[in-house]
Amino acid sequence: MPAVPGGLPPLPEVRFWSVSPLLSLAADVQAKAERCQACFSEAYTVLSAPGWKGAFRDTTVERAAIAKTRVDGAADQLRETANTARRGAERIRAAKKYALEKVSEAEREGFEVGEDYSVTDTHRGGTEQQRAARAQQGAVLRADIRHRVALLVAADREVGEQVTAASAGLAEFGFPEDIPGTGGNEHADPASGATDMSSGDITAIDKANRGLLDQLEREYRALPDGQIKTDRLADIAGIRSALQVPDSHLLYLARPDDPSQMIPAAVAIGDPFTADHVSVTVPGVSGTTREALPTMTQEARDLRREAQDIAGKVGEKYPSVSTIAWTGYQPPPTLVSGDTPFADLAHAGALRLESFLANLNAASHNPNHTTALFGHSYGSLVSGIALKDGASSAVTNAVMYGSPGFEATSPAKLGMTDHNFFVMTAPDDPIRLIAATAPLHGWGADPNDIIDGPPVPRYRFTHLQTEAGWVRLGGEDIYESASHGHGGYPHDPMHQMTGFNLAAVLLNRPDLTVQVQPHQ
Repeated sequence: MPAVPGGLPPLPEVRFWSVSPLLSLAADVQAKAERCQACFSEAYTVLSAPGWKGAFRDTTVERAAIAKTRVDGAADQLRETANTARRGAERIRAAKKYALEKVSEAEREGFEVGEDYSVTDTHRGGTEQQRAARAQQGAVLRADIRHRVALLVAADREVGEQVTAASAGLAEFGFPEDIPGTGGNEHADPASGATDMSSGDITAIDKANRGLLDQLEREYRALPDGQIKTDRLADIAGIRSALQVPDSHLLYLARPDDPSQMIPAAVAIGDPFTADHVSVTVPGVSGTTREALPTMTQEARDLRREAQDIAGKVGEKYPSVSTIAWTGYQPPPTLVSGDTPFADLAHAGALRLESFLANLNAASHNPNHTTALFGHSYGSLVSGIALKDGASSAVTNAVMYGSPGFEATSPAKLGMTDHNFFVMTAPDDPIRLIAATAPLHGWGADPNDIIDGPPVPRYRFTHLQTEAGWVRLGGEDIYESASHGHGGYPHDPMHQMTGFNLAAVLLNRPDLTVQVQPHQ
């Protein structure tokens, strides 16, 4: 990508400039404000009700009133932060539109706008006077485009400063030690109600999350018997089961705003903040915390082992690898669920995934680390939307497997290329039938679509092998077994072709993958 004079971002970055993190922040902050204020107001109402007397009662009510007043003030500040973020998002969106309108105008006038905002006349011929006029027009357009992009950059910077100013002091919010029942967690993020990863300290983050998990279990056990209590305790049991896998860490945990919704979580094998190579796997339909996280974590462990084994065979010296099982969104419950044919849950999940990837990337202590994103089934739709909305800036490579579609007609639409975006579809995976209808759902092109060469027909998206075969690695021939059906892709990654390909991509070695063409 050519350098852009003046420190401006290149044009592709402007095209994929996303306000989703700001809107997600605003929604999370607003929810936090409402939840906290309602909780402390209810506590004060209950404690101040008649029915008990004495000095202890008076002291308790006084302390509850102090706590409520402090929370009311923090809630007002959170709401103002949310409003500032929303206004900022609209300003940035308008600035982006303003910049790209001038790019479109230049293109309509017959000029090609380069990544560095160079403006090239595509017209040929004409008199010397006409060519001079066109050159002058191109120079004016170039200056105007650069000016508008500079306005976008300035708007983004100023919005960031405004949101920071609006939220000033919230990170230090707390209660005096003599107020009972209050206290904070140094890793709790006031904006999202989830554990803050910004420290990049996996030991401290894991400890804080396990403490929050214990707290959630106590709260949910106190609920009346019913489906909500059963499901949330099952979520917690699933997380605890996943944490039995050796070298696992509770990387992410959040309290759901609605108790009827699952507890989102992510478990990392190894330390993702110091690793050279990191992967994040997004599950599909029914990929809930309670049902999917334990198995996904075991598969993450084996995928890490396969990546380490491949690295050793090709002579790479002990790269650090971390694999993450992410159940951070509410998926459709079944393939026949009424939510499955629609993308509402996917868009909501994409916001959370984009935020997670950005926070993970920002907290890394390894400036040269790579991040691979793996999306299965409906999770590939979530991943595709996240990539399209800006997550591609935090992702080095991506593989979508068993995919019904990912809202794109080319890798470029996702901010990716043919060399770092891949698809795997097993011959006997019934998802092929659903994928063929992707354009009807608005999910982009069929992931298995075949287009004309040159020189021969090829897949629209680069496909990796799922069938059995031999792999030549480090002078050794290795047999890899086939993946079958819709759910087999991540199984047994140390002996399966799909696992080999995922591990190679995780290592940022797409050159080692086994790729396949339609005629093969």
